Amino acid sequence: MELIVKTQVEAMTIHYDIETDGLYLQGLEEGIELEKQEFIQTLWSLQEFSLEKMAMMVKSPVEKVTEVIVSLLKTEGLNEVEALAVLDRYKSKFA
Repeated sequence: MELIVKTQVEAMTIHYDIETDGLYLQGLEEGIELEKQEFIQTLWSLQEFSLEKMAMMVKSPVEKVTEVIVSLLKTEGLNEVEALAVLDRYKSKFA
């Protein structure tokens, strides 16, 4: 269906700039956020960078980095308290 719509839009005499479409922009932003989350997870797996440095590298606030890491730890079976304890121990490595 998407291919048909794309073909029809391209054939129209009126040009529609998809890059200004709200849904396109929303999808683009969601893709960027997903990439940032994946990059944070990769940095976390390396265990070499402080949370502040990770935040700087992904251009996100430290709170967002913390949120992503806690979420990752929870998917690995830890509860919220355990995940925060792991994060606190990690932070102390860089203090």
